[in-house]
Amino acid sequence: MSEIAIEASGLTRYYGRKPIVRQIDFAVPRGSVTGLLGLNGTGKTTTIRMLVGLLAPTRGRSAMLGIDSQQLSPSDRARIGFAVEGHFLYNWMSVAACERFQSGTFPRWDSRLFRDTIDRFGISLDAKVSQLSRGQRAGVSLALTLQRGLSARSRTLWLILSALLGPASLGQTRR
Repeated sequence: MSEIAIEASGLTRYYGRKPIVRQIDFAVPRGSVTGLLGLNGTGKTTTIRMLVGLLAPTRGRSAMLGIDSQQLSPSDRARIGFAVEGHFLYNWMSVAACERFQSGTFPRWDSRLFRDTIDRFGISLDAKVSQLSRGQRAGVSLALTLQRGLSARSRTLWLILSALLGPASLGQTRR
């Protein structure tokens, strides 16, 4: 098993003639916390999409958990928790309804972890998603994403891309 969790070598992506990601090289060791920082429009989401195999690079390669990103199987992807800033939640649902809806897809759902995470963000289970601030929506997304690790049989890699979740927020919810 590779000691490197995430690796990129010459990772490049063009949209038409416009380079979005240019020649990125890095290796993230297992067990570390690493940030991908940059202004809006600088390719952070594009990079994450290439890392998880949802978008093919124009050039270069990447690997997740020792597996080429373009060769990740559905079971490999099940080991990767992924949340982005868009916080794709149904506005008409309450936070509790989001939990009920999502919990049906995770055999080892941990309500306590979900609720502890929600509590850290000061969010009521009765609150409607449409009434939440962007930061609170990020908290709900994080609480849902953390469940990924409970459903996989082996270690999980979490990729969380959000301007609203800083290291302090992540550190508070980590066990």
